[in-house]
Amino acid sequence: MTNARGPGSETLEETTGSDACVCSIGNTVEHYVTGILGLVATLVVGVQAYPWFQSVAGTTAYLGSTWLVFSFATVWLVCWIALELAWEWRAGRIHLL
Repeated sequence: MTNARGPGSETLEETTGSDACVCSIGNTVEHYVTGILGLVATLVVGVQAYPWFQSVAGTTAYLGSTWLVFSFATVWLVCWIALELAWEWRAGRIHLL
C-alpha cells in the first residue's frame, strides 16, 4: 500500500490486490532462460520456414529484408512470451483463467 498526495492535499491510497492475475517476475535468470529458449525455438522454426519467408519477401523488391527481420523478431517475441507464461503458470505464480 502506498500513499500519494492528490490535488488539494488529499491523501490517495493505492492498494494492490493479492489475487492479481499478473505477478512480477521473481527471478531474472528465469526470464533470460525463457528468452534464450524462445530464440532457439525461433531459429528451429526459421530454418524450416525460411524458403516460405524468402518467397513471400521476394514479392516486394524494396522491403524484402525488412520483412524477414520483422518476421523473425515477431516469431521470437511470440515464442518468448508463450514460454514465459508457461513457465510462470507451471511455477504457480500466475493464474491464466
